[in-house]
Amino acid sequence: MLLNVLRRSNAVLIAKKFIFITFILVIGLSGTALFGQSKGKIAGNLVDSETGMALIYANVRIDGTMMGAASDLEGNYMISAVPPGVYTLIIQYMGYTETKITDVQVIAGDVTKVNASIKPEVLQAEEVVVTAKALRNTESVLLKDRQRAIAVSDAISAEAISKAGSGNAAEAMKQVTGASVVDGKYVYVRGLGDRYTSTQLNGAEIPSNDPYKRAGSVDLIPSNLIDNIVAVKTFTPDKQGNFSGGTVDIRTKDFPEELNIKFSASTSYNTQTTFSDNAIGYEGGARDWLGMDDGTRAIPDGVDDIPSPEWDPALLDQIINQSRAFNPQMAPEKIKPGLNQSYSFSIGNQIQFLNKPLGFLGSLSYSNGSSSYNDGEYNAWSLGSSQQQELGQIFSLNDTKTSKEVLWGGLLKTTYKLNPNNILGLDFIYNVNGESTARQLIGEYDYDKLDAVDDIYESTVLEYKERTLTSLQFHGDHHFARLFGSKLSWKANLANSKQNEPDLRYFTNYMTIDGEERNVGLFTNLPSTRLFRELDQQNQEFSLDYEIPYRQWSGRKGSFKIGGFYSDKERNFTERSYLYNYEGGYKGDPDAYFDPTNIRWDSTSLTLGNTTYYGYDIKLYLKNGEVGANDYNGTETISAAYAMIDLPILSRLRFIGGARFEKTDIDLVSLDERKADGKIETSDVLPSLNLIYQLRPDMNLRASATRTLARPNFRELAPYAAFDFAAGFTHIGNPDLKRTLINNFDLRWEWFSRPGEIYAVSMFYKDFSNPIEEAFIIEAVNREITWINVDQAITMGVEFELRKNLDVVHHTLSNFSLGTNLSFVESEVDIPAKELEIMRLNNPDMPGKRELEGQSPYLVNLNLNYENRANGLSGSVYYNVFGERLSEVNKNGQPFVYEQPVNTVNLNLDWQFMEDMNLKFAVNNLLNEDYKKTQVFKGKEYIFTRFTRGRTFSLGIGYSL
Repeated sequence: MLLNVLRRSNAVLIAKKFIFITFILVIGLSGTALFGQSKGKIAGNLVDSETGMALIYANVRIDGTMMGAASDLEGNYMISAVPPGVYTLIIQYMGYTETKITDVQVIAGDVTKVNASIKPEVLQAEEVVVTAKALRNTESVLLKDRQRAIAVSDAISAEAISKAGSGNAAEAMKQVTGASVVDGKYVYVRGLGDRYTSTQLNGAEIPSNDPYKRAGSVDLIPSNLIDNIVAVKTFTPDKQGNFSGGTVDIRTKDFPEELNIKFSASTSYNTQTTFSDNAIGYEGGARDWLGMDDGTRAIPDGVDDIPSPEWDPALLDQIINQSRAFNPQMAPEKIKPGLNQSYSFSIGNQIQFLNKPLGFLGSLSYSNGSSSYNDGEYNAWSLGSSQQQELGQIFSLNDTKTSKEVLWGGLLKTTYKLNPNNILGLDFIYNVNGESTARQLIGEYDYDKLDAVDDIYESTVLEYKERTLTSLQFHGDHHFARLFGSKLSWKANLANSKQNEPDLRYFTNYMTIDGEERNVGLFTNLPSTRLFRELDQQNQEFSLDYEIPYRQWSGRKGSFKIGGFYSDKERNFTERSYLYNYEGGYKGDPDAYFDPTNIRWDSTSLTLGNTTYYGYDIKLYLKNGEVGANDYNGTETISAAYAMIDLPILSRLRFIGGARFEKTDIDLVSLDERKADGKIETSDVLPSLNLIYQLRPDMNLRASATRTLARPNFRELAPYAAFDFAAGFTHIGNPDLKRTLINNFDLRWEWFSRPGEIYAVSMFYKDFSNPIEEAFIIEAVNREITWINVDQAITMGVEFELRKNLDVVHHTLSNFSLGTNLSFVESEVDIPAKELEIMRLNNPDMPGKRELEGQSPYLVNLNLNYENRANGLSGSVYYNVFGERLSEVNKNGQPFVYEQPVNTVNLNLDWQFMEDMNLKFAVNNLLNEDYKKTQVFKGKEYIFTRFTRGRTFSLGIGYSL
């Protein structure tokens, strides 16, 4: 009921009010917490030394005092109001050896972190005494979590994200083993496309706001909100079954144990954008700096359906007035972008509220920047017959593009501990991204092949995308000590994702050159167009997990877990289009042509005999596109239940297995009754078998065999054709698509040699049934993209990971560490016989197999880190490259399009020059290599697209209280 009420509410209004009220409350609570800072706190986490499981309700007391606390469901404890001094902690837990921790120093106003691994009690238990030591290396914490995890996983911490200078979650993901990022937004794991990756925020799926993508855009999450990112690569029944490459969970920062206020600001300069005379853009609205259109680009008031012209002066006046109401700018103008800038602020604390611990974190971030290139190429090639020795060129265009992007967001995270056995939490996130893009393509286009006249073609696109992500999540953890020590966890999530594209303007013209003669005109089959698109997707999720611990026949600890999951997605997509009629008289100046004075009608008369006939001559005007032709509504309902067991078979051998049942119901309804509806209704059992063998306390061998699935997204099922003006393609959906089933087999050896260090080797094999592939058709006039199921596909690979402190080489290198991860992947798809037959008509050499679309044959990440706590200086050099990956598949024998490798080097320096202040300097994309896609025919490379991004130099300052 609550979720339904919230879903129907105005998400933007809720977000604004919620953030405002929350920050007033947060600042107020923090103000009260500033008093009473003469005492300190002791906090930490308690785990089983053998299994790594949290110790729930363990007693922690300060020796010689009455002060103490009990650990909660996650093994966390806190002792408040401790006078400054040096103490000894005593930790007691039934079935475990009593542990004393000495030399615990408490400082007024600070939190002393004391984490401990407690040993199970032996027959003749002896007291264990250790010395307190604060845990500071967050990468080490994540590696420890990976060592204890039940599935193959990789992770990156906020510490590493900061060192790499990543601005958002997408940039941070490039450092994860086997992960790559496409288009700056979408995560590919193990070389597989976004459809095989589940992107989540605090365990709940991020809804997609791109009609053509299944996974959410992770670039919407600013890096300063991220605590860590975990990529789980093997399936266990308590996870959703819709992944094969991996589940990427972006976890937001948790509240601190003491008052913490942080502020940072930075600016950056790009060599080919900042202050450039070659950048282009167009006039926007007054709220573009907030990433929101203020109505400037909206359909003008009073304009709905523009009537068709007929002899009626009142009707003609209405057409002209409505056509003039639109902004007349249809082509870009020169602009000069300034410096990029970003800011962040956060405040957090843990206080006593109604005599119970309340933790909170509030954060705001804002960035505003530009990117551009004017050295781009955009070409199209054709293979007319099998006798050709080279590809024929359809067009060759120079490409100029500038984007101005704003990203800002707010986070509120709260946790309230009713008692050590019951914890409630609320997480709220609201992010906004606005991007204004201007693009101009101009060059040779042999439009009319019947003559020998050169054709100069020009196409311009003015586009604005406004994306918002709202997530409201409630969660709870409950421990029932008298019910076998069982644990219940639940999570309810409401997420809303929107993409608004107001007034996308497309304008194209040509000029023929025949000797001295110049003829300027417009393409009649590509009329100048204005598009208004809106996508709204609502996600509702609820999950319930119940875990019962037990001891097997030899007394070793295990657990049995059951649970359920329900997800309901609803997407609405609408599109309105207005087309300019073709009217002669275009002289090469778009500003003059679309000026309101050229939008008019003139009366005419003709006298024949004694009769005068009156008529009209209408000049430039707008007319309606096909209304509702591309509109659709989509719903997806997933219900699931699972059961799994964690069984320690031997002292070193652990089995985790079970199965998950998922019922899928997808309905895609086109609002155009002439088009077919898409529907998928399936029930799947997804088994999972995992074995972990502990070769030694710091070394594991893992093996798993699982089954997962992948579903088509709504747009891929929608059967309408939509022209992408920016790319020049027509996308056509396929309502007959099926879901994909994948059998996965994984093997990993991992050695956690020292804190913060790891050696790991992984191998995997995946067998796909009915994989969904993007099919690409290039013809002289039409360039179409659709989606199809192919029968089978396989992919296999090996991954290597190393993180090593270099003090093992020489003690003078004790401040240096090296990290690297390498992935090598092969994939194979059998091309259907009928499709292959058509391909070989044009290209007899076409092989019968190909790679998976979007799959990279190799991924390489290298980083060299320096950290000197004595002088506060740290630095990192990062290198990343991906292998040539299949970008577009051609069904008619044309050579496939491949995205070529790009070597990327980033440099980051951080100087903690005061206790609470630091300076950061970074250089990104140091090599500035070409981003390009190519086709190869008979050993010759043909450029499909190419551009560069320029080098970016940034400088920032941070303050922490």
